[in-house]
Amino acid sequence: MRDNLEKIAPKPEPAASSWPGGNFSLARRLLTGWQEPLGLFVGWRVGLGVLAFLAGILMPGLPRGGTAPYTPAGLGPLAERFWGVWSHWDGEWFLYVAQVGYRPGDFTSPFFPLYPVLVRILAAVLGNYLWAGVIISALAAAAAFVLLYLLAGYEMGQPAGKRAALYLAVFPTSFFLAACYSESLFLALTLGAFLAARKYSNWWLAGLLVGLAAITRNLGILVLAPLGWEWLVQHRVDLVTFSGGGWRRIKRPDFQLLPTLAFGLLPVAFLGSWLLFNAVALADPLNFMSVQNNPVWNRHSSWPWQTVARAFELFMTNLTTLPASVPAYREDPNLLDLLFWLFLAVSFVIAAFQVWKKRLAGAYLIYFAIAWLLPLFSPAAKEPLLSYPRFALLVFPAFIALARLGERWPLLHYIYLIGAALLGGLLFARFANWYWVA
Repeated sequence: MRDNLEKIAPKPEPAASSWPGGNFSLARRLLTGWQEPLGLFVGWRVGLGVLAFLAGILMPGLPRGGTAPYTPAGLGPLAERFWGVWSHWDGEWFLYVAQVGYRPGDFTSPFFPLYPVLVRILAAVLGNYLWAGVIISALAAAAAFVLLYLLAGYEMGQPAGKRAALYLAVFPTSFFLAACYSESLFLALTLGAFLAARKYSNWWLAGLLVGLAAITRNLGILVLAPLGWEWLVQHRVDLVTFSGGGWRRIKRPDFQLLPTLAFGLLPVAFLGSWLLFNAVALADPLNFMSVQNNPVWNRHSSWPWQTVARAFELFMTNLTTLPASVPAYREDPNLLDLLFWLFLAVSFVIAAFQVWKKRLAGAYLIYFAIAWLLPLFSPAAKEPLLSYPRFALLVFPAFIALARLGERWPLLHYIYLIGAALLGGLLFARFANWYWVA
């Protein structure tokens, strides 16, 4: 039905609601419209800081376990608890790149450049790379909470916006958004691109944000696919809806050449600059891909179904050979990684149902499928779903889809909140003490 098509089309905005704040001042927006997500961010960040401190007191830690040729210097026990924990594992790689750049043979090109560049710029002011990394991640995480709140609220109403942001905050690996990793920056850029396209039809801004995402993570350039679909929906579907007892025609956006070209070409230009740098400085335009197959990262190419089958095989094997007593230290990510993939598999079915019912735009499902499946093409040898619990953070449509379900089913809402928060506390305590998580 033609009316069903437009339940997912962008809603017409009042003239005063131009990007980003219409006639409202930034201060008023921060104090009113963004109060919920910013309050959630502050509580989340303070809670993680307290947990990091307690984990150092109550749990035995391991020696430094990172593989990067860099570690923050001059950290005493207290500074390690409040600052050093955020640089563990890949965080040290990002800080290393920010400090020395990319060099042939140092395996750094998988760490895309935007986050290290921002850290380097801020470190030039602060004089400390670790502080700069923590601040950049905190600002990006705050932006991600606000943008998810606004995006989900636009699609499904303000209660859904609150729930979606809350579901992201309690997700078991959400602490990576505060660490010196690129997840928070990428998530903020992608959410901003979706909001610019869906709510404001601002294709200049959408293209710019996708371009920045393309030099933040390898997933970034693929955001063009769902937003390209969104562009087609907005410009090729005749917007007609049934409202108030009669048919109402919504004027579809007029085709504009320059914004459309900007949307398509800006991401390609940003990614092209990264490819050119790889070609000139690292002697291979695809160095960031080819270097994955080395003893440091130890990834290889595979089909997604082969990766999942291998993950199931290892999960069942390791589950049936658990030791009778818990050893002093047990490291078996294969027992954890698959659970996060299964969580996204169930969430994908929920999101697909909502798209089928015209409650959610198809662009979200396209992005969901890409972000969910992309890591399966490059599994690690001994851990097929290596780092998957962290990659799941980027699949934000799952939180939007679950927000609607949680509103209808309060029991599911509380099961998710309590279960995710308990597991998240355990995983972060491990991460803070140099145990591997994702």
